[in-house]
Amino acid sequence: MGNTSRLVRTLLAAALAVAPATTLTLSVTGCGASAQGLAGGIRRGPATDATAHQAAVAAGDAAFANRVDRAQLELAVTKYEEAVKLKDDDWQTYAKLSRACYALADQWLFFEKDQKPDLFLATYAKGLDYAQRGMAALSPDVEKRLAAGVDLKDAVSLLDKQAIELLYWHATNLGRWANAQDITVVLSYKERIYNIMEMVLRFDPNFFYGAADRYFGAYYSIAPSFAGGDLDKSQSHFDASLRIAPGYASTYILIAEFLAPKKQDEAMFDENVAKVLAMADDVIPEMAAETIAEKKKAVLLQKRKADGEFPF
Repeated sequence: MGNTSRLVRTLLAAALAVAPATTLTLSVTGCGASAQGLAGGIRRGPATDATAHQAAVAAGDAAFANRVDRAQLELAVTKYEEAVKLKDDDWQTYAKLSRACYALADQWLFFEKDQKPDLFLATYAKGLDYAQRGMAALSPDVEKRLAAGVDLKDAVSLLDKQAIELLYWHATNLGRWANAQDITVVLSYKERIYNIMEMVLRFDPNFFYGAADRYFGAYYSIAPSFAGGDLDKSQSHFDASLRIAPGYASTYILIAEFLAPKKQDEAMFDENVAKVLAMADDVIPEMAAETIAEKKKAVLLQKRKADGEFPF
C-alpha cells in the first residue's frame, strides 16, 4: 500500500516540469509579495508609472539572465513583482514571474526542502497563482469564466498559442505543489495538468526543449498500467523530447528516476545519470543554471540507488 501511495503521489512530479478548482487564491509567502489570485479582478489599462514599469521589467530580465546566482534570481522575482503591481494586465511579466518562482523552488529550495518545507511549497504556490492571474490578464473571457466558477481546466480552452508560457508554468508549478502535499490534492489536479500539457503539445511540440513530450514520458512511466501507464509510450515521448533537445539535462534525470526503475534497467539508469554528470554546465548556454541543478539531482539519484531505493 505504501508503494502504491508513493507512486500516485509522484505521478504529477513529471509536470516540469501541480485549493478549490475554480478560483485559486493562495495568499502565501515565500516568493516575494503575496499573489492575489483573482481577488478584485484584473486592473486593466496603462501602467500607473510607465517608466517605472519598463525599468522593473528590464531589471527583472537582467537578473533572471544571471539566475545561476541565487541572489539574482530572487532579485528577478522582486522586480517582476514590482512590474505587475504597476501594470496588472501585463500577462507577459506574469509568465516570467511564474517561471522565476518555479526556478527558485526547483533549482535552489529543492535541495533545502527538508529544512524549509513551507518555503519550498509556498514558492511553487506563488508560481502557479501568478500564471493563473496572467491567463486572466491575457483574456477577459477567461477572467469572466473563472469569476463565474468555471474550472480552470475548462476555462483555458479559450486560450490560444499566445498563452503557452502561462499554461506551461502554471502546470509545472501546480504539479510540484500538489506532489508535495496530500494524495487527495494530487488526484484533484491530475486532469487539469494532463489537459494543459496536451494543449502545450498541440500548440508547439518544440516548446521549452520538448517540454510536453518530456512530461508525458514521465507520466506514462510512472502511472500503473491500470491507470494508463505504458512503458512503450513513455520511451516514445522521451525519445521525441530528446530529438528536440538532446542537451536538456532534465529529460535524462526523468528517464533515470522513473522509466529505468520501472523497466528494472540498471544500465539505463547509470547511462542517463552519467550523461548528465558529464555535461558541460553551458551545454545549452541560456540554461546553465538548470543544468547545474540537474547535475546535483544526478548525484542525489546515485545516492538513492546506493541506498537501495530502486528495484535493480
